[in-house]
Amino acid sequence: MNSTNNRIKRKKRIKILFFILTLLFISLLARLVWIQIVNNNEYYNRALKQRMKEFKVIPDRGRIYDINGKELAVSVKSKTVVGLPKQITNPAQTARELADVLSVGYDILFDRLTRDAYAVYLERIISDKKAEKIRSLNLKGISFIDESKRIYPKDELAGHLIGFTGIDENGLEGVELSFDRYLTGTQGRLLTERDAVGKIIPESILNYVPKQDGNNVYLTINEAIQHSSQRELTSAVNQYDAQGGSIIIMEPKTGNIVSMANYPNYNPNQFFEYEQKSWRNRAITDNYEPGSTFKIITTASALEEGVVNENDIFFDSGEIKLGVEQIECWKEGGHGIESFKEVVKNSCNPGFVQLGLRMGKDTFYNYINAFGFGQKTNIDLPGEAKGILPKYDNINEIEIATMAFGMGISVTPIQLVTAVSAIANDGVLMKPNIIDKITDNQKKIIKDNFPVEIKKVVSSNTADRTLNLLENVVSEGTGLNAFIDGYRVGGKTGTAEYYNEDIYDSSFIGVFPVNNPRYVVLVVLYGIRGRTYFASQTAAPLFKKIANDLIRYYKIPREDEVTKKGIDSEMELVKLKDLTQYSLYQAKETLNNEGINFKVIGDKDSILFQNPGPNSTVYKNSTVFLFTERDQKILSKYSILIPDFREMKAEKARELAQKIGLNVSFQGSSGTVIGQTVKPGERLKLDDKIILKLAK
Repeated sequence: MNSTNNRIKRKKRIKILFFILTLLFISLLARLVWIQIVNNNEYYNRALKQRMKEFKVIPDRGRIYDINGKELAVSVKSKTVVGLPKQITNPAQTARELADVLSVGYDILFDRLTRDAYAVYLERIISDKKAEKIRSLNLKGISFIDESKRIYPKDELAGHLIGFTGIDENGLEGVELSFDRYLTGTQGRLLTERDAVGKIIPESILNYVPKQDGNNVYLTINEAIQHSSQRELTSAVNQYDAQGGSIIIMEPKTGNIVSMANYPNYNPNQFFEYEQKSWRNRAITDNYEPGSTFKIITTASALEEGVVNENDIFFDSGEIKLGVEQIECWKEGGHGIESFKEVVKNSCNPGFVQLGLRMGKDTFYNYINAFGFGQKTNIDLPGEAKGILPKYDNINEIEIATMAFGMGISVTPIQLVTAVSAIANDGVLMKPNIIDKITDNQKKIIKDNFPVEIKKVVSSNTADRTLNLLENVVSEGTGLNAFIDGYRVGGKTGTAEYYNEDIYDSSFIGVFPVNNPRYVVLVVLYGIRGRTYFASQTAAPLFKKIANDLIRYYKIPREDEVTKKGIDSEMELVKLKDLTQYSLYQAKETLNNEGINFKVIGDKDSILFQNPGPNSTVYKNSTVFLFTERDQKILSKYSILIPDFREMKAEKARELAQKIGLNVSFQGSSGTVIGQTVKPGERLKLDDKIILKLAK
């Protein structure tokens, strides 16, 4: 019985086992059908991926040169250390030995060497010395691959302009960033076959797409001049205890930048060792108050608008009052009687305030915009600032006045040098340019530099007259320390004090030669804390050093007749007729014949009054204003700054009043002036009268 039961149990077990085996066989067969028939493509591709290896072929990054072909940025082959975890038998020991050579710590190395990966980066782009030491360790599973490393052979030279690249040679700053699309090139591909242990099978290249190396960029920068600029700027910053500085040299006819220097410097080869703010190209990214250098823009605008001429007479008592505000001249007691040429030469604030007010809000603001302020110049560099202008709706009389002499407005160095270059280029504003050309590796030009005209801002005549006034500044005015014997140099100083701090920005912008401008040079020293801070003492001498380097390098011929006496025109006197008796046409013709400039104020046909008045004695080439309307708003724009007549003889007071167009009457018969009805420094409307009280 027991025997029978045992046989039955064995048969059942055999059947169960057979059933299980059959089920396993069917499952295995189904799996094989699924793999080999149903899902054949997927597993074929998986096998192919395990057997095939695609490598990226990294292109060489294009080089950066100066205008003469001197290398400023190049790429060289360098070794990157790679670990192959599956081939490493003792990752702890390997990590310890590598940690003694590499700049990567043991913990990080051990983590990477124990990952489930075919290959891992251990440290990228190492020195040849490190690579040789690792080879000598003969570590299993440690290999090298070639990568490119960006090198800047001139170290700090033009670092802010050129910029730098990241670990993968992608541009991060400067030209490296803005022209990255030209410099980068196109990756190639290499498809190879490998064996079961992952080694590449010799002569197994299945597909190769060649790389396309990056293009080469040639800058307009001249290496020698750039070196000179950085050297002199560093010396000046240290000499005058400044926080920093910028220098830009531009060719006004093309807009090409010959040099762009900043201090403090940084070395793009070790950019990571510097604070991020050190990478900033202050010549295009930083706003600063231009001070009196902005008077060049006011001068050109006023001349173009016809509200002033070189021989117009002004009087500076040392201050000008605008409501409750008072603007002072830098010279205590003022400059007294002066022509407009002398206003520019002396950098007289009250004189420029009157120009701004004569032009008025709409006109002056339009000129400021036309010269490119408050907007980017679109130079091909990253991070350019727009500058800061007061909002149009917020501008009133005091804003107009302060902008006229460079306060209450912020500009970038590139804006200012571009605007003044327009005056040096017959009034034509150019786009600033830093690229001479871009070539491929066969030296074929794929992008060439063509000067880009933006607009005609002022006439050629106005530009020439402005340059002559600027020459007078250098030959006998506040810019004397920029004078270069034998060369016609024009320029303007600017000193701006920080608000609530005893710190100054000092600047000078110069044009030379004035008769055929080749260069416009702007130098700015930021945050001077030293005792010597006036631009005439700091920035002007720095300009002179830079200009002399340009003269020597480019062998610019001298003009022996140029002296510090300046170039003055004849100051001929003319007695004015009563032009209200003439038609507008006759008045214009009369003034033209007498060599007197004029500006018609108003839209009517007859002259209601003139300034200066009838029988006034004025200088030839000065301006007479012919008013055809008596609108109070118009009259307030042409109001007259009141001199201090006290202690003047009656005849001298009358002569001064005539020259500045002031309507005056006397109380008394003779003697000196002992009182006046309007205080010095205040302004009087043209149709109002001041009474001078005489001693007798």
